Amino acid sequence: MQHVRLSDLSFSFDEGTSLMVRSQAHGVAARLPPPAIAILAMCARPTTREQVAQAMGPQMAGLYDGLVGAGLLISPEQADDTPVFFHNFAGIEIHRRMLGDQARVDAYARAIQAAVEPGMVVLDAGTGSGLLACLAARAGARRVFAVDNSEVLTLAKQTIAHNELGGVVEPVRGDFGKVQVAEPVDLIVSETFGALALAEGSVPDLMACAQNNLKPSGRVLPDGLSLHLAPVRSEVLYRETLDPFTTLHGVDLSPLRHSAMGRGRVVDVPAEGLLAPGQAFASLAYPSKDPAQGRATFELPEGPLHGFAGWFDVYDASALMLSTSPDAPPTHWRQCFLPLPPLRVPEGGATLALQVAFSPAPDDRRSLEVEITWTLGPSEGQQRWRVR
Repeated sequence: MQHVRLSDLSFSFDEGTSLMVRSQAHGVAARLPPPAIAILAMCARPTTREQVAQAMGPQMAGLYDGLVGAGLLISPEQADDTPVFFHNFAGIEIHRRMLGDQARVDAYARAIQAAVEPGMVVLDAGTGSGLLACLAARAGARRVFAVDNSEVLTLAKQTIAHNELGGVVEPVRGDFGKVQVAEPVDLIVSETFGALALAEGSVPDLMACAQNNLKPSGRVLPDGLSLHLAPVRSEVLYRETLDPFTTLHGVDLSPLRHSAMGRGRVVDVPAEGLLAPGQAFASLAYPSKDPAQGRATFELPEGPLHGFAGWFDVYDASALMLSTSPDAPPTHWRQCFLPLPPLRVPEGGATLALQVAFSPAPDDRRSLEVEITWTLGPSEGQQRWRVR
């Protein structure tokens, strides 16, 4: 049987001769002898025990078995799994936030009521609490598949039964990017947006779900999104974001400050903190393989530039369905503040030109990397942030 190494392994040295190897996405860790690194290197591609024995000897084949037992080598079919990510959605608290988000709930309720026609078959991809699946059933769907890969599905089953929708809504445990339900569907409904829309890395999964389950005449709801940025001047927000990482009681925490500068912070950005109106630098079909990249240009008054605010808008059938802008009704997504090292707009003001790219983090497809290259008057620079 072939096995491949986990894609997000990190290594650290112990005081002795062993190595600590961890995978955040799979929630596993093991202390290994140095020769194990050679096997992990060989298993960048699917590799069998026999191939390791042939290349490195029978003792290394035994170490291969140990790596399989530790969960550091897995079957190729599991290579893209992120079990810890799904486990994070099992708790009630995250669903409290989502269900308490009135703008989100109302927008989806309106869109589902408008999209579902009597007799339709619907798939709710990432059903969570089961709310959207129940709304589709109430709107007239003949059959609704409520798909989720976390333990919260147990609670969704209770909700479905309590609302007497068990004859229509069918809970399905599994990764919606891999599940094939009992019959093709007319509509896939999904709310799997993270910070800046893309931070949960659901686009490839949703594309696979559509390929496996959607009728040729079917569609996904929502079907579009736009990504926005605006420059920020807010001393209060900047200090809240970075000042905890200064010197406290004589302890210099500046290394943590450097790390914090490279992390997006999900927060309510005050509309009055925007130096200029936000601009959509990318408009995308959803789901889509199109790159999330683009340009934006702003005219700024002189003074400090503390960073950028990012947000997204969601569309269905080309109509705005939901906005997470600072000017819109508040949502649990809020906005994402991307801090900058000290930067100042020169006297008299200047043009700020941005080139922006979003991409999955190379070591964790559920995290998002944001890269912005900027010019501001005669100066230029580049900054990268991680968003989760």
